[in-house]
Formats: sequence, structure tokens, C-alpha cells
Amino acid sequence: MALLAAATMAITFAVPAQAAWVSYQKRADADELYDSTFLSNEQGRVKLWTLTSFAQPLTSLEGKEYSSEKTLTIIDCASRKAGAEQVIRYAGKDGKGDMVGDMQTPLRLTGVRPGSTDEALLARICK
Repeated sequence: MALLAAATMAITFAVPAQAAWVSYQKRADADELYDSTFLSNEQGRVKLWTLTSFAQPLTSLEGKEYSSEKTLTIIDCASRKAGAEQVIRYAGKDGKGDMVGDMQTPLRLTGVRPGSTDEALLARICK
């Protein structure tokens, strides 16, 4: 149990406190940004944090309201696939306020759909 808690804390601390956020898509329902300081970039596979700030608060399955989320994102430029390893939700906008959720998942890269937010991100990252 202590090992799991330590591993969770190690991943959570990897969230950038002072990120260099760059906007890549603005929609009526959300603003999408990415941290221009990549965690890694090896052979066209980029690991970075993204930030979504929602125009209106959303409610999680646990019944908690959140206004933004940071996602540990992996993009494979060559295969045009993307996936997430972690999503952290915050009560406030721009990744501020109380953390109201932290989900970690095994990485599963999926094809990027035309016209999607992931496609807009891929266009900015895989130049």
C-alpha cells in the first residue's frame, strides 16, 4: 500500500508547476493548451502535459465539479496516434484550485480522428 501511494505521489509531482502553456485550440466549450516543455521526445513519440479549461464546470462520475484538467499525453507522430496515461481534474480553471480527481490508466494509443482536438494538437507538435 505504501508503495502504491509513493508511486502515485511520484507521478502527480511530475505535473509542471510552472508550465509554458501554449494555446492550440479554442472552442465555445473549452480552451486547449499544451506545455511546450516536453517531458520526452524520442523517435517521434512525444510525451507532454495538456491543459483543458472548460467554459462551464463539468461533473465527474463521483459527483465532483471540475473546471479544468491536465492530461499526461503521448503522441506518436509517425503513426498519427495519441493516448493518455493520467488525467488530473481541478475545481478551478487553468489547473488551479483543489484537485478533485486523479485517474491513471495504461497507455493505449488510438488513431487521431480528422477534425478532432487531438488532430489540432498533433498538427502543432509533429511539425
